[in-house]
Amino acid sequence: MSPIIIPATPAHYPRILDILVDAFAKDPAFLRMIPQPDPANHKLRALFQLEIEKQFANSGHIDIAVDDRGNVCGVALWDFYQGRPSSTDLLPILPDLLRIFGTGTAQIVKAEIHSASFHPHFPHWYLYTLATPASARGQGVGSTLLEHGITRAAESGIYLEATTTRAAQLYHRLGFTPLGYIPTEDDSQPELAMWKPPAMPQA
Repeated sequence: MSPIIIPATPAHYPRILDILVDAFAKDPAFLRMIPQPDPANHKLRALFQLEIEKQFANSGHIDIAVDDRGNVCGVALWDFYQGRPSSTDLLPILPDLLRIFGTGTAQIVKAEIHSASFHPHFPHWYLYTLATPASARGQGVGSTLLEHGITRAAESGIYLEATTTRAAQLYHRLGFTPLGYIPTEDDSQPELAMWKPPAMPQA
């Protein structure tokens, strides 16, 4: 039975955080962003919690997949930008970043600005993360979440960064085109920028 996709509520946040931390604890992009070491992934969890509560809950979309037992089995975080994201977009959460990460905040801000510099200049949807727990992988949950977001985007384009080959293959199957790898300052695996173009205008 396919999962249903619903908007998340604060009651879902603890489970969402568990899924995100489990999925991205060893992800190259987040390892570059989060000051290391990060015992028990406390910093990664704090970052996701801050982004969910102060960013996506207010101006984005938090989609969750729920199975037939009511369990959360996937999450996708979406935002819509009128153009390329600006460093000023971080200002509302900057005090919290400083409180949580101290001097490590500079590393996070630098990574965010670098990533934003590759966004399109025109209006677009942005898929920040899509994750499922290990127990739900290979069951179509990620595809269902992504298809839901594609339907919402309608005639708008969608931009994302794939951090693994498995993710890139999923996105490609659903109509995303590789744009190129985002340069990194080290020899870690780069993210693959991908784009799903908007619908052609009708005559």
